[in-house]
Amino acid sequence: MKNSLIEEPDYRLFCEERLGDPYPLFDRLRAEDPVHWCAPMNLWLVTGYDDCFNGLRDERFSSDRTDMYVQALPDEMRERVQSLLDHVSKWIQLTDDPVHTRLRKLVNMAFTPKMIRSLIPRIEELVDGLLDEIKPGEPCDLIAQFCQPLPATVICEMLGIPVEERDAFRVMTERVMHFSTAGGPNLKNHAEDAAAALGGLIDMFERLVAERRKSPREDLLSALVQAEADGERLSNEELYAMCVFVFLAGHETTTNGIASGVMALMQHPDQFDALKADVDGLVRGTVEEALRYESPVTRAVRKAKADMEFGGKTIKAGQLVVFLLGAADRDPAQFSNPGTFDICREIKRHLAFGFGAHFCLGAVLARMEMEIAFRALVRRLPDVQLADETLTWKPTMGIRALVKLPVVVG
Repeated sequence: MKNSLIEEPDYRLFCEERLGDPYPLFDRLRAEDPVHWCAPMNLWLVTGYDDCFNGLRDERFSSDRTDMYVQALPDEMRERVQSLLDHVSKWIQLTDDPVHTRLRKLVNMAFTPKMIRSLIPRIEELVDGLLDEIKPGEPCDLIAQFCQPLPATVICEMLGIPVEERDAFRVMTERVMHFSTAGGPNLKNHAEDAAAALGGLIDMFERLVAERRKSPREDLLSALVQAEADGERLSNEELYAMCVFVFLAGHETTTNGIASGVMALMQHPDQFDALKADVDGLVRGTVEEALRYESPVTRAVRKAKADMEFGGKTIKAGQLVVFLLGAADRDPAQFSNPGTFDICREIKRHLAFGFGAHFCLGAVLARMEMEIAFRALVRRLPDVQLADETLTWKPTMGIRALVKLPVVVG
């Protein structure tokens, strides 16, 4: 491809996880080199919708991408954080069959549609309580006061994390997340802190799992402890990995989905007005468009099992391939005027939750929380506006997350 693209500042900033608006770069990659070898990160970047859609269900790829973390760490650091690497390798999204099918079957027995639907009244109660604290005329960071505490509280209550330990649990989990969502040279900056935080989480779960085995409760942790399929249960290590992953996936994705959706509505007053005029008819479309427009999870990583041809390129065995979901969901070949936020858009399959065998476990819950949040915001805060048009995104490659969302309520 053209050297000018590789040498341009946006490309370098993207590799360093410092690019605030990646979409112009994604557009150029998609147009000029849609399956692109990224030498600075030693992996392939895929930006087209069809390539991402097909790649996510291509059995020639493995989901075990712990190599992405291993290859980015200095040799001496790998030994110090081996427990972290072992733990991450047990996350369900990083496993292949037959392990993946076994884990999915067990967690599905606990994470049932009935359980999720039963949460609706509690989510509505939490939403109203959080919005009660937002005072008209006062500046407010909507992420800190609403978008983050809502899914964090929901997932903590689902897991059965004691109230007095939730802040510590959230902080430790976010330290692990800083490692899991990083990429390239930044990984080494988070590895040792994440390993230390993981130690604290494991200590917490050892105690909680022992309590649930002795005295089960009506929570997800008890259900995971008791889940059995084909005579098998989750081991302790699998339980700990599942709980940490469920919190990360259920908390971060929903937080960013709500925040990005509200941001887009405030930046597009005509769309906000349309939603206010017909919330029942348009709220589901708003959720899907928010997920497409700013995909909260921006990548899905796979590893080639053998030498293969893909997207016109030869990918060698063991090489990592990053399917850029945020780029795929802005592909004009799949979505007309993809850079436009349009809640009345004909809903097509976006890839914000991935696709195939590893489709997000918590997609139903995330959509439900987002719908309840958007309904309440329209009803309770119809005059909410951005207090600052200059918004900053977190420097991470795996998620699309605002640092703050400053608003003022009329």
